[in-house]
Amino acid sequence: MEHRKTIELAPTPVAAEKLLSLTDQVYERVKQEIIEAKWRPGTILLEPELAALYGVSKTPVREALRLLVQEDWVVILPRKGYLVRPLRLGDISEIFNLRLMIEPALFADTARNGGAAGVTELTSRLSEQRAAEGDLHASLEAARLFHLAGAQLARNRRAENILERLLAEVRRLHHLMPDVESHITSSVEIDAHAAILHAIESRDEAAASELMREHLAEVARTMLDAFSVIRID
Repeated sequence: MEHRKTIELAPTPVAAEKLLSLTDQVYERVKQEIIEAKWRPGTILLEPELAALYGVSKTPVREALRLLVQEDWVVILPRKGYLVRPLRLGDISEIFNLRLMIEPALFADTARNGGAAGVTELTSRLSEQRAAEGDLHASLEAARLFHLAGAQLARNRRAENILERLLAEVRRLHHLMPDVESHITSSVEIDAHAAILHAIESRDEAAASELMREHLAEVARTMLDAFSVIRID
C-alpha cells in the first residue's frame, strides 16, 4: 500500500473509551478516504496494513471496517480482507432516484416551515458555495450543507439521515469523475440553488418541490453521462 502519515489518535484514560475513540477515528478516516477516492472502488483493504498505516492495533481497525460493511462502503472478502465496494452505473441511478423521492417533498416542507431563520441559513450556504469558486472540496461541502440544511428545516430526522448518506455517495462520484468537477462550481448549479432558495423565501411549496426535482434530474444526467465514458474499478 502507498505510505501515508500515521493517523493522530488522542489517548483516553479508560481502555474501553480508548477503544471506542480509536474505532471511531479509524472509521472516519477510512470512510473519508473512500469518499475522496484515495481508496478507489475495488481496492482490497487488509487489517494489518491499515493498522500499521494508522499506527494503531488491529482491533479498532477491525471494528471500524465492520461498521463500514454495515453501511455498505466495503464488503467482506472471506479469508482475504475487505473490498472497497465497486461502483456501477446502476448505483448512480439508485442514488438519484432515491433523492428524487425524498428531496422535493422535503424542500416543499421547508418552504412551509422554514421561516426567516431557514432562509438565512440557506442564504449563508449559498453564499459559501458562490465564494468557493473553483475549489472542488469547498464547493462540494457548501452544496452538501445547502441540501442538508433544507432537510433539517423540513423537520424530518429520518429523511435527513438518509439524505446525508446519499450526499456522501455523490461526493465520492465527484472525486471519482473529475469531468463533473466543473458542474458543481458552475453557474447552472448555483443558479439552481438560488432559484430553490427564492421559492422557499416566497413560501411557494410547489415551486420549491419542482425546482428541486429539476435540479436533481439535471445533476443525475451529468453524472450518468460522465460515468458512461470512463472506467471505474
